[in-house]
Formats: sequence, C-alpha cells, structure tokens
Amino acid sequence: MKELIFKYLGFVYSIFLILKKPHIFKTEKGNEYLQMYAQSEIKLIFFRIHAFLKGHELVDKYIDKKKKSDTVFILGSGDSINELTNNDWDLIRHNNIIGLNYSFVHPIIPDYHFMEMIPLKEMQDFFCKETSKRYSDVDMFFQYKHILKSGFDLSKYEFQNRTYVHIPHLFPTIYPEILKLYFKDSKAVDGVKLSNLIHHNSHIGCAVMFAQALGYKNIVMLGIDLNGGEYFTDSKIKSKIYPDIDSYDYINVLRKKHFKQVNEYQNSKHPTIDEDLMRKRAGIKMDKYFKIYDDVFIQNSGVKLYTGNKNSILSKYLPIYPFEANLQKCL
Repeated sequence: MKELIFKYLGFVYSIFLILKKPHIFKTEKGNEYLQMYAQSEIKLIFFRIHAFLKGHELVDKYIDKKKKSDTVFILGSGDSINELTNNDWDLIRHNNIIGLNYSFVHPIIPDYHFMEMIPLKEMQDFFCKETSKRYSDVDMFFQYKHILKSGFDLSKYEFQNRTYVHIPHLFPTIYPEILKLYFKDSKAVDGVKLSNLIHHNSHIGCAVMFAQALGYKNIVMLGIDLNGGEYFTDSKIKSKIYPDIDSYDYINVLRKKHFKQVNEYQNSKHPTIDEDLMRKRAGIKMDKYFKIYDDVFIQNSGVKLYTGNKNSILSKYLPIYPFEANLQKCL
C-alpha cells in the first residue's frame, strides 16, 4: 500500500517536474528516470518527517566544532590504507578525519564518521560494541534510509548526543550528461549545504559533499581504491604502523557473510564501478561520478578534491594528494 502511495505521488510530482525542468525531463534520457527521480524526492520528504517524529537530529542542525585545519582525510577501507607511512599518518593526524562505514575498526579515531548500516544483526551489534569503547568523541552521521532498511535500532548507539541522520538526494540515472544537469540544478538552487547532500550509489559521495559544506579546502579520499583490491583488514599488504588486530578478523567474517547474502563483488570488481550492476541500480560508475562532481561542484570553488592512492581508479580524473610536500609545511 505504501509503495502504491509513493508511486501515485511520484506520478503527480513528475508532471510538475516536466514543467519546472523541461531541459532535463523533456529529453529522452531525462524522461527515462523521471518517475524514479520523482518518487525518490517524495520519499526524501517522507523520511525527513519520519526522522523528525522519531526524535532523530537531522544533519541540517549540525554545528561543527571539530574543524582544526583546511584539510580533511576521508578514511575508506581499501588496502592502500596499509601502504601509508608513519610520516603520512603524522600528517593525517595533524588534520581532520572522516571515517567511512566499516573503517570503524581501524585504530585511528576520526573526528566524524559516516555510517551505512547493513541488515546483518551481527554487524550491527559488533559496530555498537566496537564504537562504545572508542567513539565517545566522534560525531556520527547515519544514512537514514539504511537505518530503516536494515532494521537497526538507532537508540542502541551509545553516544546519542553526537548522533545525526542524513537523508540525501539519490539522483537516479545511467547517463552522465543527465547527472551533470541534476548537479547543476542542485548547485544553482541549494548550493553545497548539509541539508542538500547527494548519495549516488556510494556513501563516499555524501562524505565528500559533507566535507565541502563544512568549508574544507582540501578533501582527500584514502582507501577509496575501487580497483578490485582487498580491504585493509584482509590484505596481503600489511601496515607497518598499525598491525592486524582481532577486530579485523571478525569484520572480515561478517563482511563475507553479507556479500554472500547480497551477491555482490563479482568478477573482482567493486560494485560501484561494475557497469552492469550500476545500470540495475540506475547509477553512474563512481569514477565517472567524481569526474562530474569535480567539474560542477569543485572547479572554481577554491576547493581541491584528491585521491590519496596513485593506483585508485579515481586517479584517472582526480589529482593525487602530495603527502611529502604537505608534510614539509607542517614541520
């Protein structure tokens, strides 16, 4: 019944969208995902109301008290994390850090953490247990759609006074030129704001936009390799700075159990660069996503978006962060 209501409201809204944004939705490619776009925007409003009624604090209300530099490092889970040197980590700790999803097992404690919860109770319980020991001073941001979808009881997260939810735009399309139009419209109307985050098939997009909304001038993605490599918790590459710990073994078991359930990571491809899977999800591959994001939101903004790994697929489109040159500035 609920889906039928969303479908009907989406249909009504789609008529308005054709009139309001004919440059997108009167085109053949734009019209292909019009109904999906309209429904996702209607659901966004519903989720915001639902979160408010449940008493959850929306990211819109967040006041940042963590920022100590103009540079922020986003800590993903790719195995290139284990290649970082002691000097690299010194520089990272000198600046700010955003943790992403299952990097919460890493010994480094971030300033902020973005979390997409999965529908695996063992992982949910492990997350709560692991963070209760170490995350008392971390500002936590949950993707609300995933909270509802996973069945995670948000009240179980210990540090409620530091907990926020975000409900991002999805912008469904498989066409880069349409995604670029979505971005341009979003930038023209709302700009880069905490209330206007975008999630297009990967949580990393929200984390990058969050960093930009907080005013960071240098945004560096670490461990966002997308190249079919391993996770830092389960890699042949071993960190000389942070040796493996028991939490790594356990999260590897849980991750594999989840992947088996959802049947992803086929042909040694990361899901977000698997073109067939992205088409099924009505999305653009994430390497192309960031090229478009960089073109629309980063260029001429005074902000620079970097990849921290020369072997990341993102290095085709984004500059590689110069660790050595920036370390000298901190000394």
